[in-house]
Amino acid sequence: MARKQGHRSLGEMISTVCFYGVGFYFLLEGTLVRDEGGDTIRYGGLWLAGLLCIMGGARFTIASFVMRLRETRK
Repeated sequence: MARKQGHRSLGEMISTVCFYGVGFYFLLEGTLVRDEGGDTIRYGGLWLAGLLCIMGGARFTIASFVMRLRETRK
């Protein structure tokens, strides 16, 4: 997944924007469910899904970080 090139394809950019958009939507929706007195499992699940989507949007940054961490451990 992590490449030496600085260029990303159009599909990768679109999916990154979608990950961030859906992630923030889930976080906001989870907050609304909590404020309306919803079950903990409902808003907790929405928050978890939002966090994971945001991490999916940051997948290239996370992959670069892991690669640098592996190189420093050698």
